Amino acid sequence: MELKATSLLTTLKNVSAFGIKYATDFPAASVGGRQFALVTAAVPATSGLGSQQVSGGADYHAAALDIAAGRLHLHDDLLAIADAAHSLVLMGNSGLAGKFLMPHSNGDQALLNTARAFQTEAVAISAQLIELGLAADFLTHLAADIADFESAITAKGAGLAAQGGATGGIAAATRQAAIALHVLDTVVSNTYKKRPCRARRKPRPRRRRNKLTNLARTHSAASPPVCCKKTWPPLAGQFFNYTQSKGHKPKFCYGL
Repeated sequence: MELKATSLLTTLKNVSAFGIKYATDFPAASVGGRQFALVTAAVPATSGLGSQQVSGGADYHAAALDIAAGRLHLHDDLLAIADAAHSLVLMGNSGLAGKFLMPHSNGDQALLNTARAFQTEAVAISAQLIELGLAADFLTHLAADIADFESAITAKGAGLAAQGGATGGIAAATRQAAIALHVLDTVVSNTYKKRPCRARRKPRPRRRRNKLTNLARTHSAASPPVCCKKTWPPLAGQFFNYTQSKGHKPKFCYGL
């Protein structure tokens, strides 16, 4: 599964757990209950399709490796038959001219078609080809390599189809679940609008320092404030009110 699908699956699991925990607040017949049911049903479906997607991808890559190996084996078989047939042409067998030619394209289907043609035409001259050094069972070996190559091609297509089908199923399941999540965002917010105990907790505001504390930190015991009229330092832990000249507000000093 892709990263987006994996993240969405985690969200679906969390939302489904929330719906189960607070099922009494969202009856099954209500809009919220139906949306929670869609989300809950999407969790196992998406998980199962995810395993099928991975399995199909693994089958596809394994078949691709088998095709690569089968291509080499089949090419070696055809090349040996073509060289032997060319030798027969040089020895005077003019009836083989234009036959047993290697394919000009690199496609798997072209290679497979050429192998089938070689298999059919080599039956009549198998004895002569064996005299030139080919194995006595070269036709049997060629038939086995053709069958393996065809099986690998079929397995590759099946793996690709399984992977694509699972990917499409995940897209369909997550689409319905994503719509349900959007609807639940509205339903849950309105349900717990007047119930702060279930609502999302707001961050605590930063603590504001008391003006007296800030003022006390600005003074030191070595240099008493100008506003103080009593003996410095004052008694520790007490606040003193000092008057100032007309037109100014009184200040407070904190004894250190």
